[in-house]
Amino acid sequence: MIKKVLSLAAVIALNSGIASADNVVMANDGLGDFLVAPVYVAKNNICSDVTVMNTNETNSILAKVTFREEISSQEVDFPIFLSPGDVWDGRVCGTVNGVVLTSNDDSNHPLVREMLKRGKNLTLQSKAAGHNNIDFSKGYVEVYPIAEFNEMSKKKVNKNVLVKRWDALIKGDTSNPKLNKKGVDGYSLTGTLSFVTKGTNFETSTMNMLAFKGTDDKQVTGAAIAYSNDTSPDLLLGTQKKNEILKLLQKQTLSFKYNNSGKNQFITLTFPFGYTDDQVRTYEVTVRDMSEDKSIKEKKVVIFSPIQQEKKVVNSVENEVATISVSDIIAHTSNPDMFKKGMIQIKDITNASDVQLGNNARASVIGVKLTYGTTIVKNPNGKNLELDDISSANYVPSK
Repeated sequence: MIKKVLSLAAVIALNSGIASADNVVMANDGLGDFLVAPVYVAKNNICSDVTVMNTNETNSILAKVTFREEISSQEVDFPIFLSPGDVWDGRVCGTVNGVVLTSNDDSNHPLVREMLKRGKNLTLQSKAAGHNNIDFSKGYVEVYPIAEFNEMSKKKVNKNVLVKRWDALIKGDTSNPKLNKKGVDGYSLTGTLSFVTKGTNFETSTMNMLAFKGTDDKQVTGAAIAYSNDTSPDLLLGTQKKNEILKLLQKQTLSFKYNNSGKNQFITLTFPFGYTDDQVRTYEVTVRDMSEDKSIKEKKVVIFSPIQQEKKVVNSVENEVATISVSDIIAHTSNPDMFKKGMIQIKDITNASDVQLGNNARASVIGVKLTYGTTIVKNPNGKNLELDDISSANYVPSK
């Protein structure tokens, strides 16, 4: 694989500053020490490409990539070893036997490098670990900082050297003079997630990962970073840092535009750090249309919450990654025909179970709007096939 060396000079020029050791901040430049891709899709003919970049031209970084499924955030994780200016990438796709990750990257651990080239079945591995109520066809990705080494050079570092350093840290050895004892800096890691159509290399949409600065201010060693152990933010980041991230993600209102009566448009709500299949949240919804017809001006705003159907309140969502159909929201208004184009606001999302920062606390959430479309490909007989794709993926503005 050919690795691209990324320039750091422009990054430093744009960087707004590094968070202090006492504070976690959400990066506005896409660079940080902890990354989150809030939704991937690996279902039918839609695959997701995940890319992690070390933009630092003189330092190596060790990290852990964690794929979490949508129901209760059960995980499959593994380390990556990034030289200065290095890039890691992988692709997840759905198969009849489960969701499979493939990666032809030399930044993978040598013990699993060949297996990842063939494909690692996330579903089967999670089931082998005793998890049954899982669905890896949708989920999210986290990138945890492990260690940073000042190479004092832009040259590529042999990956076996980085693996040996990682093994030494597992044993508690921090004597390497190149090791940054204060942890991974907040201006080097960045990442993207791209949706692709299976059988092609055509990216239909791409989004940057959310980046946080100030989550890593000390070197973690021992079993917490071992390959065989599940990733725990309480161990890798610390409970205080984890809670600071959750507080940054507590949002009162998420707003997004809809058109075409919400057809083929979906909102995904990702609730990090829940880690249980008993996750329920309630919310309120406001739907507004954009009609300039004066005759219906007084009816432009419709507020409904809760929606009731068969005497059951349905304005609630379950799971760690929840998907809401925009057309279904509009269908529950008093006059759906009014709402062809406009704005929807999801308000006051509240934990109805003891997850994140607690029962009845405002939920910590990342909202993404996905719009599905069609990719046309030719089959071996020369006929056109229409395959579903994700034509756009955008973060939902929040406050």
